[in-house]
Amino acid sequence: MRKSSKKVNPAKLEGFMSAKKKSAAAAKPRPTNLRKTKKTKLGYGGGPEGPSGRFWNQVIQPKGAALLAERLMPCHFVVKNCGSENITLFAEHGDYFDVRPGETRATYVHGTLRLENRTDKRVPIVFEFFPVHVIR
Repeated sequence: MRKSSKKVNPAKLEGFMSAKKKSAAAAKPRPTNLRKTKKTKLGYGGGPEGPSGRFWNQVIQPKGAALLAERLMPCHFVVKNCGSENITLFAEHGDYFDVRPGETRATYVHGTLRLENRTDKRVPIVFEFFPVHVIR
């Protein structure tokens, strides 16, 4: 057997090996942070626009009612109908009215507060309470 008379420069061999590693590492995509990509908006369309940003979502079942408060202190109540059907608002010491689809209504409430859906479809709503500030 014949031995090779050529000697390979070790610096050249290291450069060749490191070049392979760099190209393989460059081709591999880096994983993204999944927590940052899975952010979702709360509410329907981001919720009602208001200064507090504290609102609740509720779905009123077909031919059903939602009792939102039973012993409510005097406050203002804002509701947005995000569904495709009318809902009816009943307030013990306040108004009684229909809220049409896409409409936002505000009223004074005290005591019992109830929303009714008299249709055959589910109706999602977004609502918020604002305290009454008394100035003396």
